[in-house]
Amino acid sequence: MAEQTFCIDFGSGFTKVGLRRHPTATTVLVNDHGIDTTDFCYHSVVVIDRSGPKPVVEYGKKAAGRAPANGIEIHANWKQWLFLTPSGDEPGANSVEAFLRTDELAKLAARHGVTATQIGHLRQLVSSARELLAGAGVQPVTRDAQRQQFAASLAVYYFTWLRQEVLKECERLPHAGVKYADIPTRVSVPAFAHGSNVTTHPGCKFLTTALVKAGWSLHPENPVVSEPVANTVGVLTNGLNATKKNKVDLGSMFNKGPVITVGANAKYYAPYRAIVVDVGGYTTDFAVLTLRQDGLLDADPERAFDAQQHSVPLGVSDLDKRVLSVLPPEKAAWLSKRSADELDGFRVTLYTEGKPVRSGVIGTVGAPGTEGDAVRDQLSQFAAAVGAEVRQFLTAIGTGGTNELVLTGGGVSIPAVRDAILTAAAADGREFVKIHGPDIQKKHTGKPVHKLDSRIARGGGAIGGSSLFFEPALA
Repeated sequence: MAEQTFCIDFGSGFTKVGLRRHPTATTVLVNDHGIDTTDFCYHSVVVIDRSGPKPVVEYGKKAAGRAPANGIEIHANWKQWLFLTPSGDEPGANSVEAFLRTDELAKLAARHGVTATQIGHLRQLVSSARELLAGAGVQPVTRDAQRQQFAASLAVYYFTWLRQEVLKECERLPHAGVKYADIPTRVSVPAFAHGSNVTTHPGCKFLTTALVKAGWSLHPENPVVSEPVANTVGVLTNGLNATKKNKVDLGSMFNKGPVITVGANAKYYAPYRAIVVDVGGYTTDFAVLTLRQDGLLDADPERAFDAQQHSVPLGVSDLDKRVLSVLPPEKAAWLSKRSADELDGFRVTLYTEGKPVRSGVIGTVGAPGTEGDAVRDQLSQFAAAVGAEVRQFLTAIGTGGTNELVLTGGGVSIPAVRDAILTAAAADGREFVKIHGPDIQKKHTGKPVHKLDSRIARGGGAIGGSSLFFEPALA
């Protein structure tokens, strides 16, 4: 087991790091300077500045404030590249062959006097070269594979920087008996990369390899955990860790709410289920944790609950693409050249507050009228897509049970998304005894509401991933 543990919740926009200093310490978020701030969020943005004689790489807040320009590369959503499943070597997967079949090339050729016959010969030459390589056992690298390899290299640099920042922050924490540089680490991954695929999914391998190269030592037993399950544990325990006779004390850790009521008198209640929906930048994650008959008394913490989990590649970055697609080209281009910090502010204005973005350079983005209606329509369609995924996932678990609903992630602060989730979760007659989430009021649900602070709403996965719940040696 590991008495102390870091957990890295690597997100598309922000990365959170949880820390358990000893077995009975409440998990804290590293870099947390105040409950009403989001200082605990490390920007996941990486900037490569190639404008000088040598490339300069920047990270975190500094990188988030940089805008793309000549020689300035902004990488703000590269997590998804790690978890790509590179396609086979069909013609469309090879970037050169794909370009040779485009209308753009035909127009370019006509403009410069290149005949169709010459283009045909070029296509044949590239195709023959591919066949020769295949015959020699050499497989050309596809565009997805190139992106994945680039993201894997980027990850080493990013997690090296992150380790330096985390250890710097740990200097202000208690040091008695704790060597922070020696604490092992686990990382959370989307549900589709977990389970039976935990040691074979390329994204997991790239991620854990990058962590080791960056100086992090992996947890000896559970180096990788599922994002939705870790998030559920973080929310329901609020980071509390407890032991009894040197064993995990789940009754104390899950010490509030319906879970402890049902766990103490299971025969008098319908099965307890915690349902979590987390809308992030890259994925929307779902988890249902169902308490077993004597789950809180079970010797193995991870056997206390039956877990169902699911992740879909549908997040706020997809909403961004939808909105850009309906804006006038000049406004879309202007937005695309903003810094990550500016874009975060625009999302709050456009998506959460429902207001247009005003700029002295390009005018108003999402102005009332046709443009504003188009933005709202895309927001509505995205919210409906999230709601459809929620309903599809929950259909399999039925409508009974003693249920709590937990909403987390940056996307659930968008009113249209939050409302779509609440509607979908309550479909088919499903009932909830309590609902947890940020910016939710009882008038939205008609049920008791626990308003989550930003630590839990944004950092629940890092807090839960550091929990004793994932320490089987203490069972």
